[in-house]
Amino acid sequence: MAVDITDLVEFYASPLGRHVQSVVCERINRIWPWRPSKDDVVLGYGYASPLVAPLWPSTHWHLLMPQQQGVLAQDGITGSRKPTILGHESYWPVRDNSVNRLLVMHGLEAANHVERVLDEAWRVLQPNGRALFVVPNRRGLWARSDATPFGAGRPFSRRQLTQTLRRTGFVPAQMQPALMLPPSLPVRAMQSLRGGERMVSFILPQLGGVWLIEAIKQVPAPLSVQRARQARARRRLGVPRPALSPKTN
Repeated sequence: MAVDITDLVEFYASPLGRHVQSVVCERINRIWPWRPSKDDVVLGYGYASPLVAPLWPSTHWHLLMPQQQGVLAQDGITGSRKPTILGHESYWPVRDNSVNRLLVMHGLEAANHVERVLDEAWRVLQPNGRALFVVPNRRGLWARSDATPFGAGRPFSRRQLTQTLRRTGFVPAQMQPALMLPPSLPVRAMQSLRGGERMVSFILPQLGGVWLIEAIKQVPAPLSVQRARQARARRRLGVPRPALSPKTN
């Protein structure tokens, strides 16, 4: 089940949402100590607006939001002014092999068809392009709380994530937990325990509220993946694929 766009915006404007934004961006910077060039294209899928300003504000971003979530053209609360597109989760309006990096947050757990979302992610990434997925941990406390967007939709275990990525032509790479403390704690307590939280993530990673997993596009995809993708494509009905490119002059 997707969280409505207005609820997402309100959450990330709250003290708890800003704490989540800070922790997740810190983890992304650890996994990707990357400084994009002016020619790089970053695509955010789901609700990636909170990641734009803390990570790479001057980079060429495009934000793609699924129909079941909705979209705000200008997200004034999180400060995002990047091009924003509303699209069908199974048909992204982005050209093949056109994206350097893909960030997905509140995308997989809210998907009606997870493997179709990943098919599209594979299609738009350049060969050996990298994606990073932020998804709720099935065993974590954040997936059990209605007070955050991570409590909606389908959470994933480590095994489920890696197997699903392999089935859709990705090679799982780095994987780290985040949000080790329960969401019921006061935000000030979370902030004061930030150092201890990092230690717990090394000792008991399975307790994290979310998983961050990097995945690399495998080219060519294994034959079994290609056959499964073709079968899924044959089952799709009635939605033409747009042909917009994220690169604009």
